[in-house]
Amino acid sequence: MLTQTYTSPDGKYMLNYPASWTVSTDKEYLELTSPDGSVTGHVSPKSLNGPDAAWMGRHVTQYESNPAVVMSEIVGDHVATYSGYNSAANPAQDSMGWGLSQVNASGLVSMAAADSDDELWAYFEQAGVNKSGKALNDKRAAQVAQKTVRSKNGATVEAILQSVQLVEDLSGETPPDGNPEVLDQTYTSPDGAFTMSYPSTWTVRTDQGYLEVTSRTGQTVGRIATTDVRPLRDDWLTSPRYMMPGEDTPLTERLGSRVSTYSAYHRDVDTPDEDAILFGLTQINSSGLVAFGEANQRRELWAEFTYEPINTSGRHLTDDEVRTALTGHVNTHQDVPAVQAMLQSIRIN
Repeated sequence: MLTQTYTSPDGKYMLNYPASWTVSTDKEYLELTSPDGSVTGHVSPKSLNGPDAAWMGRHVTQYESNPAVVMSEIVGDHVATYSGYNSAANPAQDSMGWGLSQVNASGLVSMAAADSDDELWAYFEQAGVNKSGKALNDKRAAQVAQKTVRSKNGATVEAILQSVQLVEDLSGETPPDGNPEVLDQTYTSPDGAFTMSYPSTWTVRTDQGYLEVTSRTGQTVGRIATTDVRPLRDDWLTSPRYMMPGEDTPLTERLGSRVSTYSAYHRDVDTPDEDAILFGLTQINSSGLVAFGEANQRRELWAEFTYEPINTSGRHLTDDEVRTALTGHVNTHQDVPAVQAMLQSIRIN
């Protein structure tokens, strides 16, 4: 689990990593080493630590890549995580490598979105993967690469790379108090059934009879209403999703039934670029609704936030890509802490 967050000294980029990995930041960029010492990696601007001639000339085979959805969205171009088997002149020096790459960028990613003319280099390497003492043919190299990618260290490296994001320059939009996530406003439904707190920096609509809030980025829209005011969409309960449970909310104690937050990946069956991340509340056996009120006056509350666009690949993502994209967005996007705080603030009267 990526429980730690690193932010560069200049605040231009950040990423998450496990507490079990060894960390070095004394060179002004991040270096990580796996607990068993077999994998080392770094994330750094090219100006501080860039590829050398040996790296640029390496022979990579068995190359695989996955879309880095968060970075693609921020950069405005396709960015991918990649893994590859690096063959060396001396087979004992063969290695497995992972990194981030932008189209036509040779393993580097533009930092223009963070108001920098530098490029970001993220690269991890595992040495000693060839124990045969001789050069591997393509079939054997593919087997070694596949085993390494699927190992615990390989999965962790992929998660770390998917969590990397540039910190966009929003200085011109930051409110005077410098804290856009403070829930300093409270909405009470017209019938007094529920309340929710929200940041004054988010745009608010109440003219539809329920609360609708939109983040400063414009990417996240949230709605909270009872189903008698805002009925469910026809396809709401049948949309394919990959769901991740969140945290219990204070409504659990109030209602005597577990109510928790969730996040989910929503696949648009027709148009992949309309895929979205969903955040909401769910009660046991309720599929995303919260029931409340007396037995003869039962009502249902629907709280859901939609965050898009998230799929810039132009195609439907595989299940593995969906899981990676969901985890990356939940762990890194700047709107998520406010969304989670708003969901936790909901009270039923």
